[in-house]
Amino acid sequence: MLKITAIRSGWCLMALALSACSFMQQPAAPAETGGSNTDTATAGTAAADNPYGSAPYTPPAGNSVAYPSDNNATAAPPYPATAGGSYVPNYAPVDITASTYTVQTGDTVYNIAKRFQISQDNLRSWNNIVDNTVKLGSVLRVKPEGYVAPPNTVRSTTVTTTATTTAPAATPSPAPAAVATTVTTSQTVKNGSSRTVGGIEWQRPTTSTNILTPFSNDSKGIDYAGNAGQPIFAAAAGKVVYSGSGLRGYGNLIIIQHNQTYLTAYGHNQNLLVKEGQQVKRGQQIATMGNTDAKRNQLHFELRENGTPQNPSRFLP
Repeated sequence: MLKITAIRSGWCLMALALSACSFMQQPAAPAETGGSNTDTATAGTAAADNPYGSAPYTPPAGNSVAYPSDNNATAAPPYPATAGGSYVPNYAPVDITASTYTVQTGDTVYNIAKRFQISQDNLRSWNNIVDNTVKLGSVLRVKPEGYVAPPNTVRSTTVTTTATTTAPAATPSPAPAAVATTVTTSQTVKNGSSRTVGGIEWQRPTTSTNILTPFSNDSKGIDYAGNAGQPIFAAAAGKVVYSGSGLRGYGNLIIIQHNQTYLTAYGHNQNLLVKEGQQVKRGQQIATMGNTDAKRNQLHFELRENGTPQNPSRFLP
């Protein structure tokens, strides 16, 4: 009996000892901790290689930034553009007595209205323009319905007005002598050389024969070289419809209307000697040569028929 009890007690003691050993060996966590240090070291290496910090930045949802794309192209400007993409306005001289005008490159509602001396509102109203867009080649009304161009009375009016305006410049003498002085001066300028084309007697606008730029579709006229202060003469009798410097590219400019078909323009002048509304006669000095809006002293001379540039050589002697 005692032997059996002793054996059972022994077995119980062994079970307790094994339980105690098992309990003492439980924190085998250092092995896991070692594995965790390895992961931490790896993470540290990755953090060192990451320029954004220990972990890449992830933007919160809903806070994304919208960047411009190619679809957000800039709207086209409300005016014609050249091949280079830059806009060059058209301020070429026009026949202000004309009732219609054909749109050319560089034209806008603004500069068409300015050159024809009408309001932009009238130009839009007469042509049903709603968005300031004018189409190249289209024909626009530049006068109200029922407009009739004034008759060609320029030549007869010119003689009387010229005599009146030039008389004060002459030395005190009877009126006939003043007129004679004017005629003599004109003949000296004309040098007896003139040419009649289109019912108008034309002469050269300058005594210079040095042509810098001949007529072409690009030049729209002839450029004459000369000296600063050299006289510029009216190529034919007419009325001054523009005298100023508001048309870019022409400098100090004079435009003379000869009749309802023809006008001439004289650009880059140094001084302007006539005013708008003034009647001038053929050969009368209207300006002095200069280099305003030009690289050298020159006269830019244009001759237009119904607003279209013509080769002045066809008209001048």
